[in-house]
Amino acid sequence: MTPDTEWDDPADSPAPAAGGRYAAPGAAARAAAALEREGRVALAGPWGAGKTTALEEALRILAPASGSGAGPGARGGSGAAAASGFGSGSARTVLRVTAVEEDRGHVFGALAQMLSHCGPAHLAVLSGRQNEVVDRILHRGADEPLAASEQLPARLAVTALLASGRWILAVDGAQWLDPASADVLGYALRTLAAPGLTAIVTERVHGRAQSAARLLGGHPVQVDVDPLDAEETAALLDAHGLPTRWAGPLQSHCGGHPLLTSVSCTALARLPASQRHRPAMAGQTVDAAGAWLRSTLGDDARHTLMLAALTSRPSLPLLLRAGRSDAEEHLARAQAAGVLSVDAASAVHFTAAALARAAARSGARPLRAAAHLTLARAVGDPVHEVRHRALAADLPDQGLAEDTEAAATTAREAGERSLAAELFLLAAELTPPARSATRIRRLSYAAQEAACAGSVDIARQAADALTASRAEPTDQVTALLAVVDAHGQAVSDLEPLLARCRELAAGHPDLLAAVELRAAIAANVAHAAPERALRAAGRAAELAAAGGHRPLQAAALTMRARMERVLGTADAPGTLAEALALGIPAQHSGIRNSAQYLAARHAVFDDRLAEARERLVDLLALAEHEGDAEDLVDIWRSLAEVDTRLGACAPALAWADQAVRLSTEAGLSMGPAWYTAALTQSAAGSFAAALRTASCGARASQEEGDGLYVSRNLWIMGAVQLHTGDVADAVASLTAVAEAERQVPSADPGMFRWQPDAVEAFTCAGRLDLARELLERARPVAGAAGVGADSGPGAALDRAHGILLARGGAVEEASGLLHRTSAAFERLGLPLEQARTLLALGRVERARRRQAAARTAWEAARAVFDDTGARPWQELTRELLDRAGGSAPAPGQATGPAAGGSRLTESESRRADLICQGATNQQAAQHMFISVKTVEGMLSRVYRKLGVRSRTQLAAARAAGVPGQDARTPPE
Repeated sequence: MTPDTEWDDPADSPAPAAGGRYAAPGAAARAAAALEREGRVALAGPWGAGKTTALEEALRILAPASGSGAGPGARGGSGAAAASGFGSGSARTVLRVTAVEEDRGHVFGALAQMLSHCGPAHLAVLSGRQNEVVDRILHRGADEPLAASEQLPARLAVTALLASGRWILAVDGAQWLDPASADVLGYALRTLAAPGLTAIVTERVHGRAQSAARLLGGHPVQVDVDPLDAEETAALLDAHGLPTRWAGPLQSHCGGHPLLTSVSCTALARLPASQRHRPAMAGQTVDAAGAWLRSTLGDDARHTLMLAALTSRPSLPLLLRAGRSDAEEHLARAQAAGVLSVDAASAVHFTAAALARAAARSGARPLRAAAHLTLARAVGDPVHEVRHRALAADLPDQGLAEDTEAAATTAREAGERSLAAELFLLAAELTPPARSATRIRRLSYAAQEAACAGSVDIARQAADALTASRAEPTDQVTALLAVVDAHGQAVSDLEPLLARCRELAAGHPDLLAAVELRAAIAANVAHAAPERALRAAGRAAELAAAGGHRPLQAAALTMRARMERVLGTADAPGTLAEALALGIPAQHSGIRNSAQYLAARHAVFDDRLAEARERLVDLLALAEHEGDAEDLVDIWRSLAEVDTRLGACAPALAWADQAVRLSTEAGLSMGPAWYTAALTQSAAGSFAAALRTASCGARASQEEGDGLYVSRNLWIMGAVQLHTGDVADAVASLTAVAEAERQVPSADPGMFRWQPDAVEAFTCAGRLDLARELLERARPVAGAAGVGADSGPGAALDRAHGILLARGGAVEEASGLLHRTSAAFERLGLPLEQARTLLALGRVERARRRQAAARTAWEAARAVFDDTGARPWQELTRELLDRAGGSAPAPGQATGPAAGGSRLTESESRRADLICQGATNQQAAQHMFISVKTVEGMLSRVYRKLGVRSRTQLAAARAAGVPGQDARTPPE
């Protein structure tokens, strides 16, 4: 048995820099802080979670100069190493024990490992009799090795040794300690209190670390090594030079499991560039998942898990009906190992798709076929009964194919599009060769359902099979367009596919209309060419009308109205009304593509938020019953945007979280979901989270060629950087947005509201000419679009103008304008914008030396932020008020690193954490989308604030939690 950080094939295990460093930096920092605070800490996590890495990182934080000690099987260092960085200031010695499964049978084996690294100077404190005990534990000399029954002398000797100095005992793998060693170490830990003896212990477990708790005594602090979230997965992909847009599929494959994710990244990085289109689940990942199952579960339990993995809806009752009488015990073991979870309804959920696939493949094909037949008898649902019979079949079967098609139709009517796609494909595969027309029809249905489900793999299988079958152009085009649709936002590389569709669709107006509609979408999303998209949408509407295809005509008119709105033409309302008048149900061609959804979006753009919310809630009810994943994601994203503007911060965060979760699970494009999440986090979560999420969104959108969401994510990055005082970075981010918009200008400021933040950033940076130029350019555009000062975008431009006036010295004029703007936002029902304007007003009043007026404005802003739950803005306002009412430190009051004036801003804290996790200046710059020079300047400020001179001292200070993290308001 190998340590947790490895698996059956060490040659394929990830490099530490790729897997280890990114696996558990948060857990390491929490463990180091808990160890210093409490003196005892347990690190817990399932197989391969990164516990060893987290232990080493924690010891590196606490002993940065010398590294951690290491026993056999551990990586690097010596067994006893001097440690610094503790609050007491005195050095400590790290004693490291690494246990593996085979060690449980070696009496005092763990003690022997620990004592073998203690030199004569350490052992000199022991009596002669105690040194004899040590020699017997180490099998030195002529005496018999110490027997398991002789625990008392071992207890006394080891306790005397550990009482003689200041030690950190680091035990990796408490579950594998031999009982005799566990008894002796437990006695010493119960006898000697911290800070003389501190201990950090890892245990492979999903849940409470019972072995570690017994060893440490009492109820020690437990730090869990959490799974990677989608953003951390994106960072790991980026570290391997892979597209961060793969974060969603990889998260689904690996469940955030650090080792599985690292193995996947390593395997995908070895692929040639020509094969890096969409991340299929790597065989190495399934092998690693299989190693996890073999290392934690016996044969019987793995057979039970194979049955669970082969069915779409595994549950304890189903497994019992399938003859697995010990299923409850097997599932409990698997749950303890972190392989799956069982909910209150007894449904079984694998923690990673790779684990489910490994479990399903744990038996040979005949065994799996027999398992499917068993499940067919036990499942109780006619659709799933047919699915299992189809999966058990090896040869064409006309009757079974008909049953499978009927089951697919039932699944489609129930809205289970992914299941329907799988069943239609199975029905096609079971169709006898003589019935080619029937097979082609079933393949076509499979492709269409796969498109709705976002299943690129099934869509491609169906399309390839149709091409091989020499199907009619209609069927081939339908399947190829399904492949296009299944790609979601990632359409930048699909031009050849669309060109092939045009060739096949020649002479068929309705088919050509469908192709032109996809071309319009691609022109808008991938090429940021709204005029080209408008022309394609117009052609699609004309062709659909000529072909008498009303649903397609409505979809094309909706796309045309969308582009007319982008370009600011007056035709958009009329075109949308024409699309609505066709009376096509919203769910016919995807709710997100419907005229009804665009009407809701237009209400959002116009700040008719109550109307927008009512429309969206109605569409959500429809999407929950008849929509697909993309429909739900788009509606949730729109609701998050609406609630953010309305100041309903908690619901906004919940909508955005659901959108990110489903985008991840369904393998959808992550750029749009991350943009919405960043938008809501910047209002209701934290500025740090918003900046991190927007950075991931910008990278993912860039890789997908989605220029729309590159700009939107960069806007949020720039806005957050502005709010947190990183004016230079804000200018860089918003300048990138300005450049992109200059290439493809949007004529509707209600759709994309970046200009006011850019004007403010340029103003704060002292680039007043740029600020005036942008403001003068934005005003006519807003006016042409019918957007005046009594609109949200118009009022935001007024706020930016007020800040620009104040910077130019016209403070009285600025004050009057900001008063009027605040009142306008209040009338519009935009509380967060109102409160943000009040913050700006307070700064202007302070510049006028009207301190009472400044405080009044800030108090009013705080009341709004408190009412809405806008947490980052509450903190920012609190600091403004503290500074306004603060005073110099009293004599004798602390003025060192923990004093209020030395608090780190959120951005400084975030970058300091990156450096502490081992990132170079270059890596930190790339991660945060800033320059290396900016990182270097930030480090100088952090060193000065914390009173440190090196990265190791910085890591120790951060582990100790000094100082607090606070946001800083932008410079005035």
